[in-house]
Amino acid sequence: MQIIAALWLTLVLVASAHDMPRSESRVEVHGREVRVAIKLNLLELGGVDANGDGAISYDELEGAIDRIYPQIRNHFVVGIPDPPTRIALVRYGLSEGHVLDLDLLYTFPRDVKELQISSTLHRILQPGHQHLISVDFDGDLHEGVLDAANTTAVFTGGRTSYLKTVWSFVKLGVEHIFTGYDHLAFLVGLLIVATSIGSMIKVITSFTIAHSITLALATFNVVNIPVRLTESLIALSIGYVAMENLLGIRAIARYRITFLFGLIHGFGFSNVLHEMHLSRSH
Repeated sequence: MQIIAALWLTLVLVASAHDMPRSESRVEVHGREVRVAIKLNLLELGGVDANGDGAISYDELEGAIDRIYPQIRNHFVVGIPDPPTRIALVRYGLSEGHVLDLDLLYTFPRDVKELQISSTLHRILQPGHQHLISVDFDGDLHEGVLDAANTTAVFTGGRTSYLKTVWSFVKLGVEHIFTGYDHLAFLVGLLIVATSIGSMIKVITSFTIAHSITLALATFNVVNIPVRLTESLIALSIGYVAMENLLGIRAIARYRITFLFGLIHGFGFSNVLHEMHLSRSH
């Protein structure tokens, strides 16, 4: 019964692996102008996928853009904190079959020294939605994460202190741990049949080391693999461990298989960091 329960739990978590609703914006400040590139998943918006095929066509986008654009304008607000004198839609398009790429140009009456960005996109997308922000103040990079509990962030020109940068990534890491259902499912599947404290320590240490190696390699663009391949291999790793638990078969020692699959899981976290368009120094 314990093995069957473990398999059921693992398969349920596989179904929701990396299903954290997320959008992103890349912001560039140049004098009085602020350029914003927004990416968001159109499948989270009701009524866009008219034929229900799980993908967005250009025809479907064209038919919905007049409704989508005002919604985004209302729920993604940029100020200094005074409102801009002009907002222009420069370009919009599709990527990956369902991601809206939106380029906006905000013009302010004076040079921007402090930028206030508010996101309530969770109200029109999904309740757990997170919005990742990367702000470039003439080469100085700042980051932020907005969600239902934290809807507004203020960015000031000038270099961010190292401690502030480190703290922002600590918070992002903790959020990833508690919403990274694929990694949690993998570890639950490994640890649920652990027979001793020693074996648990080996598994956790092996996973941490492997995860960190590929996270570093991918973040610094030494090794990269496609996102879909990464997510598929992560799902495979969870399914493999579930089958091992069900059949009672061990091809190799648990900590060794943990290391092999942990290398794949590291690429999953690097995808989040890539979306933030960090400079190499960060």
